[in-house]
Amino acid sequence: IIETGTAGGSRALFLASICDLLGHGRVISVGTDRGARPEHPRISVVQRSPHEDAAVRGVRELTGDESHAMVILGSDVRAPRIVQEFAALAPFVPVGSYAIVENTIVNGRPVWPGYGPGPTEALRRILSVNGGFVVDTSWEKHGLTFNPGGFLRRTS
Repeated sequence: IIETGTAGGSRALFLASICDLLGHGRVISVGTDRGARPEHPRISVVQRSPHEDAAVRGVRELTGDESHAMVILGSDVRAPRIVQEFAALAPFVPVGSYAIVENTIVNGRPVWPGYGPGPTEALRRILSVNGGFVVDTSWEKHGLTFNPGGFLRRTS
């Protein structure tokens, strides 16, 4: 799992604990947060902005050339940054796996109406320029998500 925007490591630690329960997997946390992060044997950190070439190289060093990752985009929730992060990290997602755009509920969907262009707007842009991903609403069947429309399954 490659995740961005960990802000202290709580998401990374949660994901690592799920990997523990499954008995496999690891988490690569990408971001510039300088705060203390929890240590866990399944967590690796790339201390760079996720959209930078250096971050992509750091992730590639950890995944190898044949990445089979899921990407969770949860850092800065402004549309341009999310589009940049997606462009940088989507190549790590194989066909059948997912890129998840978090927090698609902001900018009045239904919360924080004055937020401005955020994850939903980024999602629209991503889908308009990248035909290799489709929205998979099957993960929303119980309506318990902050990411409606944000589960993108790679199809090609």
